[in-house]
Amino acid sequence: MDDFISDLIYGKILNGMCITMVFGNVYYAWMALRMMKSDGRTDHMCMPYGVNTAAAFAFVFNIMAVAARDAKEDGMTWEEGINYAWKVTTVANLAAGFIAALVGFAGPAIMKVAPKPALLIALAGVGLTHLGIAQLMKVFSAGHLGFVPLATAVLGYFVGVKFNPIPNAVMIMLSGAFMGWFFSSGWPEDTVNKDGGTWQAVKNAGSIFSIYLPQPLDAQAFLEIPEVAIENLSVILPVAFVGAINTLVSVYNAHEAGDPYSVKEALVIDGCTTIVSALFGSPFGTCVFCSHKPLKRAGGTIYYSFFNCGLFCFMCLTGQFSMVAALVPPYAIAPIVLFIGLAINQDAFGNIENRHLPAAIIGLMPAIADWANSQMTGTRNPTLEALGYGSLLSAIIFTALVVFAINGNFLQCSIWSLVGALLATFGIVHQPRADLTFRTFTGKKGAFGVSQCAFMLGYLSLAAVFAALDYLQRQGNPRVPEKKLDPSEAETQEEIVMELVRVRTKSTLNESFIGQ
Repeated sequence: MDDFISDLIYGKILNGMCITMVFGNVYYAWMALRMMKSDGRTDHMCMPYGVNTAAAFAFVFNIMAVAARDAKEDGMTWEEGINYAWKVTTVANLAAGFIAALVGFAGPAIMKVAPKPALLIALAGVGLTHLGIAQLMKVFSAGHLGFVPLATAVLGYFVGVKFNPIPNAVMIMLSGAFMGWFFSSGWPEDTVNKDGGTWQAVKNAGSIFSIYLPQPLDAQAFLEIPEVAIENLSVILPVAFVGAINTLVSVYNAHEAGDPYSVKEALVIDGCTTIVSALFGSPFGTCVFCSHKPLKRAGGTIYYSFFNCGLFCFMCLTGQFSMVAALVPPYAIAPIVLFIGLAINQDAFGNIENRHLPAAIIGLMPAIADWANSQMTGTRNPTLEALGYGSLLSAIIFTALVVFAINGNFLQCSIWSLVGALLATFGIVHQPRADLTFRTFTGKKGAFGVSQCAFMLGYLSLAAVFAALDYLQRQGNPRVPEKKLDPSEAETQEEIVMELVRVRTKSTLNESFIGQ
């Protein structure tokens, strides 16, 4: 079992990312060199580039976990099930890369597809649940040990305590490792097979050391792209679109730092690097991230990117990420992941007006339902499942509907209701699987209320109601409020993105995370 897992992780997933890490870092360094040559300056910094963390968690919990569960229900062995889940997620990542690259040609126009809160809240739900509650649960699983690294994270990221020259993340891991090694006999605690915290675990991690060369996907994976893409469209689409938003914000963050890179080029390249990652077996995409200004203030230019790439590739190609797991307990890693979830939510809510907060809160609920479903065993609640299925797309639709309703823009509400009806018709939202054949259109006997047909009718009813309100509004009916001007509708696309950047770069979270 251990050999199989090691071969999958180090022989297919992590080593596959080395190719795209080299490709992406070299390309963005080349962009910086081109800019230096064009304007005669030498102080340009290449954009920071790495794993699309939020998208990775979305894929793990919404595609890989579901595929593994389906494999078990279909009677596959555990090895077949894990291999099947890996292949499905990798093919989904390949499809997401294609979509992201195509979206890149639209440039900043993507910002007009949906209101800002709808775009920002989609992954905030993942940040609240899988990156938030789930990580706190790891801390609370060893309350006598996990509180110290949690407190270290709070002090470093929120309070502003300086651990220089040690970065916050390293200090958190050191504090957790100290608690784990000196006050327990391994982790996870109270289990027979310990994953770390013992010298035997360190020895086992060292035995994994080898050279794991990247291997391309087989031809069968390409034949499965259409089926996998359709079945997981409810996750792939929002991850691709929200990933494009992240790239937009990151590029304009570089603009504010005096490095005016091409938005379209960065969007397309991020999609292409994700494709490269998937082609070599990695289910995780890559992208630039919004830390350009603090890194440049710290003296970054081009060389820091190659150092980051080199260290990452060494760990991947030799399998020594396992050594980190042997030396550092899970409750010391969890506060770092928790910070990512909190930062995602801070970015989202920091860009949402107070009057749109109800829309954002409603947009979080599908993700909460989805996470609750993942924690359940035995008999499941079909209503809770329907709310959780396709949670990323549902979050965008619900948030957009409530935002436009608050603004009195009932025509847009009607359009978004029709979008929801279209997605519900094919089972892309509120259903465990997309169904283009309509075999399950009316649901199981006695469960029509949670069927594709029921949700299609529900969204169509909303479309009719909002269309009627729009008509009455145009007629000047005093019972219907007038349309409120949303400031973002009056801004240019670049001004919208720049507003996002300003909020992000004011974040003390990001400042402390990168600068220390």
